[in-house]
Amino acid sequence: MIFTVAAHQVRSLTRQRTFLAMLGVLGAMTALAGVLGWSSHHTIVGVYDQAVTLLASQGKPPPPNPFLLKPTLSLLSNLVVYLPLIGALLALIIGHLSLADDQTGGIGRLIFSRPVDRIEYLVGKTVAAAGVLAATMAASLGISTADLLVVDHTIAAADIARLALFFVLSWLYLIAFALVGMATVAVSRHRSLGLLSAVGVWLVVTFVVPQFTSGLRPTSSLNPITEPVSTSQAFFRATAHARPFSIVEQYKEASAHILATAPATESSWRTLERVAPVLGASVLLAATLVAVVSRYDFSRGAGDA
Repeated sequence: MIFTVAAHQVRSLTRQRTFLAMLGVLGAMTALAGVLGWSSHHTIVGVYDQAVTLLASQGKPPPPNPFLLKPTLSLLSNLVVYLPLIGALLALIIGHLSLADDQTGGIGRLIFSRPVDRIEYLVGKTVAAAGVLAATMAASLGISTADLLVVDHTIAAADIARLALFFVLSWLYLIAFALVGMATVAVSRHRSLGLLSAVGVWLVVTFVVPQFTSGLRPTSSLNPITEPVSTSQAFFRATAHARPFSIVEQYKEASAHILATAPATESSWRTLERVAPVLGASVLLAATLVAVVSRYDFSRGAGDA
């Protein structure tokens, strides 16, 4: 039953125009991260070459190449911003469609007219969402690797391993938002309200919580270089204690250390600790979803949704 539900859901998603559009946008943003990295690389190298020529004419030694001092994966640092934004929205849509289509199309009523276990049904839906997101992350890994090869013409195995680990972390992060998309459908009587509630959760997690826990302006979440509004205020000093529970901030910091784009001042164990809030959120959402779906009335038709 789990495999049947998962296979049906994957086929259903591949026919959804909204899902395909979001998937295309995420692929384009992944490619754009490489283009921006290449543009920055090309500009800085051009300035460096001119500086070397000028200093050579003056008999002065050239400075070291700035890109030799930066990690290779810094060219893809914008992915740490794009995935929590565009990727999380894609995951929300995947989770939303997983239950909303069954609700409005009457498929849920048909399925549960038979002795079908609800836990198996839910696991099948979750497996389908996780599988689709894994395929998306694998495609993004391929695009990112191609970006690096275009810029540097070579890439070390260690960098490939770091990049793969980053996308595994991103996959875990996106699964949490897929569960949010499913849960909001299960607790809402109207399909549109479920999607709106899911987007509201995304806004709170991505923008509101970091502003409270780190004093970040909302626009700072769109820029890897963040500037706190004022961490000297007593309010922000108090709310900063909740920062370890901000999954988007922990995800970004863990990603920066995995990609080696942050100063090497953090141990591997500390990076693993930053993943704990992401896993904890997924476990909590899964437990909530099981409880809600166990009592959910699948007999409601499209007119009730």
